[in-house]
Amino acid sequence: MATGNVHYCMGCGSPLDIAINREFIFCPFCGCKNQIASQSMETTLKINGGIQVNAKTDVESIINSADYALSIGRYDEANDMLISAIMSGVNDYRVYCIKAKIDLIQDNNKSLFESLTRLKKLEEAQGPEREVTRAVCELMQFRGKNGVTALHNATFNEFLEWTQYCVEHGADVNCVAGMNVVTPISIMFVPISPKLCKIDGTPFIRNKQKVKAIRNYLLSVGARDKFRFGY
Repeated sequence: MATGNVHYCMGCGSPLDIAINREFIFCPFCGCKNQIASQSMETTLKINGGIQVNAKTDVESIINSADYALSIGRYDEANDMLISAIMSGVNDYRVYCIKAKIDLIQDNNKSLFESLTRLKKLEEAQGPEREVTRAVCELMQFRGKNGVTALHNATFNEFLEWTQYCVEHGADVNCVAGMNVVTPISIMFVPISPKLCKIDGTPFIRNKQKVKAIRNYLLSVGARDKFRFGY
C-alpha cells in the first residue's frame, strides 16, 4: 500500500524501496509480492471518491487499476469498476478473470458462472496464442473465500459441465478448503443447513443423479473419495 509517496509492504508493513517504472516488488523482510500503484492506477481508482469509467477510458488503465484494487482488498471498488467497464463495451478476457476472482472472494456463485461463461465464449474465439486459455488455467488456481476454488463452486452447485471445464483447465481435483477441509467431492455432501439433513444425519443432496455423475467423473480423473480416504 502507499501513503503519500511512501510505499509499505502489504504483508508486514515494512517500508519499501520503490524503483521507478516498476510494477511489482518483493518485500526484503517477509518476501510478500507487492503491486506498485502507478499514477494512472491511483487516478482511475479515485481513492477518496467514486469510480469513473467511460467509453474513452483506457482499457489497460481499467484492468491495472481493478487488479490493484483487488490486491489491496478493495473488492467492491474493483467490482464496480469492472461492471462499469463491461457496461461501456469493454470485452477483454482480463476483465472477466479479475471479476471471477472477486466473485470467488465474495462468494457470489451466480456472478462467478456468468464470468466463466463470458470467458468460455472468449476462449472459443481466441487466436493461436491461446492467451485466454492460459488466463483461465491460472484462474483455476485462485483461492476465494475460505480457500474455495472455481471447481469447489462447480461441484457444490452440481454443475457437471463446469466441473469438467475446471478440470480441463488444470483445477486440482484434490484441493482442500475451509475449516472442514472439503475437497471438490466432499463439498457436495456438506449440508447447506442443518434443517436440510435427513433424520439419520446424512446431508441433503438436491439431485442424486447429478452428484453421482460428478463424483464418478472426478474419481475417473484422479480425485480421492473422502469416505474411503478420510480427509
